[in-house]
Amino acid sequence: MRIRMFLAVLAATMAATTAAFAQGAPPTPPAAPPAAGGGSDAPATAFGHAGQLAISWDQAIGTQQMSVNGLGGGGAPAIGAPASWSMLDFQYASLSNNEGSVTHFGLAPAADYFVIDNLSVGGQVLLGIASYSPGGGGQGATGTTFGIAPQVGYNLGLTDNISFWPKLQVAYQNTSWSNNGGGSSRFGLGIFAPFLYHPVNHFFAGIGPNFSTDLSSSVTPAGPGAQSVDGVKVTEFGIMTTFGGWFLGD
Repeated sequence: MRIRMFLAVLAATMAATTAAFAQGAPPTPPAAPPAAGGGSDAPATAFGHAGQLAISWDQAIGTQQMSVNGLGGGGAPAIGAPASWSMLDFQYASLSNNEGSVTHFGLAPAADYFVIDNLSVGGQVLLGIASYSPGGGGQGATGTTFGIAPQVGYNLGLTDNISFWPKLQVAYQNTSWSNNGGGSSRFGLGIFAPFLYHPVNHFFAGIGPNFSTDLSSSVTPAGPGAQSVDGVKVTEFGIMTTFGGWFLGD
C-alpha cells in the first residue's frame, strides 16, 4: 500500500515538475534568414562602387604612321600602315625597299574614377617617342607623340565574378618629328566593351570587342614651310584583352 502511494506521489511530482519547466523555458529563437546574394560581397559586386579608382590596360589611344612615302634623303615617316600604341610597349619596325627602320616606345595608362555607383569617368594619356633610321644612311629623325582620350563607362554586374564594363572615348593624338620631318594629328572615337572576370577583390581581367575610327586626320610633310594635308583615316575593330586593379572606395 505504501509503495503504491509512494509511486503515485512520485509520478505526480515528476509531472508537475515537467510542466513547470516547460512553462519557464525560453522559446527557441527562429533561424536567421540567409544573407542576400549568398554571403559576403563577391568581387564583381564590390567593383564599381562610388569613390573607386581603376587603373587598367585599355584600348589603343591612337595610331602612328610608320612607313615612308617617297621622302628620300632622310625624311621622317609620313604616310602608311598604322601601329597602335598600348599601355606600355616597345616595338621595332623594319621598312621595305631599303627605307630604314623605326623603333618606338610608348606609355599610355588608363585611369577611371567611379563618380557614383557603376558610372566611371576617366581617360588615357599617351606619351611616345619614336626614332627613325633611314636605310640609305641619311639623317634620321625623332618623333614625339602626345595624346589624350577622355572616356566614360558603365559597369554592369552579371554574376558574382563577372561584370560588363563598356567605355566610350574621344581621342586626340599629335606627333611631331625633328629635323623638319613633319608630323601628324588625329581625332577620333573609340568603344571598348569588355566582359571582366574578378577572381579576387581589387583585380580583374577581361576580353571584349573594340572599335575605333578617325573623324579627322592631317599630315605635315617633311621639309621647311610644308603645309598640312589630309591624312589617312584609320578604322579598327576586333577583340582586345584587358587587365587591371582598383583602389580606394569600398
